[in-house]
Amino acid sequence: MDIAKVMGTIVATQKDPSLSGVKICIIQPLDQDLKEKGKPLVATDSTSMRDTGEIVYYVASGDAVSTGTEGQKMPVDAAIVGIIDHIHYKKEYLPG
Repeated sequence: MDIAKVMGTIVATQKDPSLSGVKICIIQPLDQDLKEKGKPLVATDSTSMRDTGEIVYYVASGDAVSTGTEGQKMPVDAAIVGIIDHIHYKKEYLPG
């Protein structure tokens, strides 16, 4: 899992049927210091509770397929799986 900041939402009137009723967001990946890392991603939001500016954690799939809430396969590159309330860590435990 990785962390990101929600930058906004996407409204699509035509999309894959497996994405019907699924919220879609634009997220900016972040590093452990909450600094931007890499390019923004389009992600589904299984929490349906996110808001612009919130810090979330997400999973990304190498084969662009993620499992939906009903166990169906969905053609996505990333999926938000939770909203982060607090982050506590010690730098000596981080890689690098």
